[in-house]
Amino acid sequence: MLIDWFTVAAQAVNFLVLVWLLQHFLYKPILTAIDARENKIAAALTAAAAGRAESKKSSDELEAKLKAFDDENAARLAQAKLEVQQEREKLLDAARREAADLVAQQRGALRTDAASIGDRMAGLATAEVFSIAGKAFNELASAEIEERLGSVLNDRLLKLSKEAKAAFRAALDQSAMSAVVRSRVAMRDAEKATLSKTVNETFSADVHLEFKTVPAADYGIDLSAGGQRLAWGIAEYIKEFQQKAQSLMMQSPALAKVGGPAALGTEAAPAAQARAS
Repeated sequence: MLIDWFTVAAQAVNFLVLVWLLQHFLYKPILTAIDARENKIAAALTAAAAGRAESKKSSDELEAKLKAFDDENAARLAQAKLEVQQEREKLLDAARREAADLVAQQRGALRTDAASIGDRMAGLATAEVFSIAGKAFNELASAEIEERLGSVLNDRLLKLSKEAKAAFRAALDQSAMSAVVRSRVAMRDAEKATLSKTVNETFSADVHLEFKTVPAADYGIDLSAGGQRLAWGIAEYIKEFQQKAQSLMMQSPALAKVGGPAALGTEAAPAAQARAS
């Protein structure tokens, strides 16, 4: 079989021309398009990856913000609960203190009222005792007691202290050595003479005594001159006892506020005296 080299050569040339044409007009645009497509896809993938990364970053940031917000809310809620609890405790403590103060005030008021009532009763009892004692002394007084009044005053003169004697002697000097003796009943002459002698010896002077009878006076006797007075009587004992009782009862705070047992007994004393008389 004969080979037509011209034909072979022409076909080879045609093939080469076809290859060049395909490469120049087909393969190259296709490859270029493929490369562009690949580049576009790669860019899209890169952008998508970057978007995913950015989205993840935003998501992480949002999650962190949400967590921080939740933590902050939880802290604020816990702080609010703590403040509410503290305020509740403060209010409860204040209420307890107010209640304790109120109870203490009420107890103090009850104690004061009880002390006041007890002191008032003590004042009334004291007034009654004084009234009854005075009435008893008045009813029991006898002629023997009346006759001994001069002797009692004699004893008082003999027992005078130096200071009292000096004061009374100065009063006698001011009254020109005259003095007055008062008693509820008239003294006998012998008693007058004895008393005059005792006065003169006590003060080493010639003292003129004026004897006066005062029927309305209490059972007792007194010697007075120039503002000085030496006395004895039932009323003196009662008065001394009353002063001691009032001094003891004044130690009570309730009595000190109202003026002592004398103030409490002022309303009851007249009634008691009226009943005793």
